[in-house]
Amino acid sequence: MVSPASDLLMLLSAAAVVVLAAATAAHLARRRWRSAGTLAAAMAALIAAYAAALLAVGLSSRAEQLRPGDAKCFDDWCAAMLSARPDPPARTVLVDVQLQNRGRGRAMRSAGARAYLELPGGGEVAPEDGNGLRMLLQPGQRVDLELTFTAPAALRGVRFVVDEGGGGVGPGTFEIGGEGSPFHPRAGWPL
Repeated sequence: MVSPASDLLMLLSAAAVVVLAAATAAHLARRRWRSAGTLAAAMAALIAAYAAALLAVGLSSRAEQLRPGDAKCFDDWCAAMLSARPDPPARTVLVDVQLQNRGRGRAMRSAGARAYLELPGGGEVAPEDGNGLRMLLQPGQRVDLELTFTAPAALRGVRFVVDEGGGGVGPGTFEIGGEGSPFHPRAGWPL
């Protein structure tokens, strides 16, 4: 969960960059080169300071370790790992997940949700069928499903992670302390 102060800082910084860019353009149009340069330098300094803070927080943060039953929410769409168990004869790991629509007004699904097992070295194991994560949920509805993963060599240090958005560039990319920001680890459930 990212603090409202982080969201406010992102919005104020973006607004300041827009104002500085517009002022720089206006000064360039009036051929006021010196003041345009000063405004452009201020804008560059603001962008550099924000980028440094974004990267520093991402690099220094640790992955949040969730407990079974804890929900990880993306707005009103949430997922919670209920349990995980190895199935040695099938060489799989079975993960019980509960999807939730905490919204009150409309049915929803996650178009970009994905689940995976995160290995200690940074690798990922995708489920054999993760399409259940895209199920349409009515307001207030909870649905349990089981995901099957090919078992890694060892389960020590392995985590179950649910993510949404596919890692593309969006507003969350620029949110200091947000899971979508550069180098910020994802919250997950240790197996």
